[in-house]
Formats: sequence, structure tokens, C-alpha cells
Amino acid sequence: MTTPSDLAGTAFEEIEHPYDHDLDVQAALDEAFKRAAISGKRVLVKLGGAWCPDCRVLAGMMAIPPIEAYLGDSFEIVVGSIGRYDINQDVVARLGFTEGLPGAPTVLVITAAGEVVNRATCDHWRTARDQTPQDLVDYLEPLRSAGADVRDRVPTQQSL
Repeated sequence: MTTPSDLAGTAFEEIEHPYDHDLDVQAALDEAFKRAAISGKRVLVKLGGAWCPDCRVLAGMMAIPPIEAYLGDSFEIVVGSIGRYDINQDVVARLGFTEGLPGAPTVLVITAAGEVVNRATCDHWRTARDQTPQDLVDYLEPLRSAGADVRDRVPTQQSL
């Protein structure tokens, strides 16, 4: 898969209800980590709430066909709702955020062994409304490979 480019002006619509509230996020994470161990991909976890405009905008960007294909080829993906910071807090703690998430949406890129490789910038997408689809690809591209220079690795309960 080639990395999408020239997406800065790509039109998209925010997604009003971007989260499946019936999803068992813990089980989805377990399955994603199993798939990542086999595929060699990293796990991309997007956590947020439907009340959050930036969460809806980011969901719209992720649904642009070339970005959606790129994400599927590059990551094992889990999208989970945190409600208004009142649901799936066990998932938040499992991912190493015992004091809660730094904001919504939070986008985590995690190795198959459970190391968060972008902890220092995982809240970057709280300003999704001010960014472009190309910004999304440019942010994720260096994080997708095992050779990425990541200096803020933090163990999650997956790796403990």
C-alpha cells in the first residue's frame, strides 16, 4: 500500500455517531493485539465521545476511502467510546492512563507487545477541526513501522 498524498483539500463530512456503544472494547483490544502479533502491524486505538466535535471530524477523516484503506493496511484498529469520560475507563487504565485520558479524541499507536509509542502526542487530535486529512496521514506514517523513532514508549497492561 502506498501512503496517500495530496489529501489536504479532500472534502469529508464529520460522522455524527462514530462509536459503537455495544462494542466490548476490552475484547476488541484483545483481538487486535492477537492480530498484530501475527500481522506485524501496530494497533491504532481511537478513544472519544460522540459529544466531541473533534472526535466526529477525525472519524470523518478516517472514513475517506484512501485513508480508510491506508489505515486498514497499516494498523489493527480499535475505535472505542469513552462516553463523557464515564465508560470504558477500565480500557483507559489498561492502556496506561491511570489518571484518565488527556482529552478527546485520544489516538494511541501501540506495538503488538503493548507499548504505546506516541504517548507524548496522543492528544494531538483534540484539534482535528484545525487539521487536514493529509495531516492525519503525515502524523500516522512515522508511527506505523517498527523502525519508527519513538521516544515516549510506555508499557500498557498488555505488555505487563
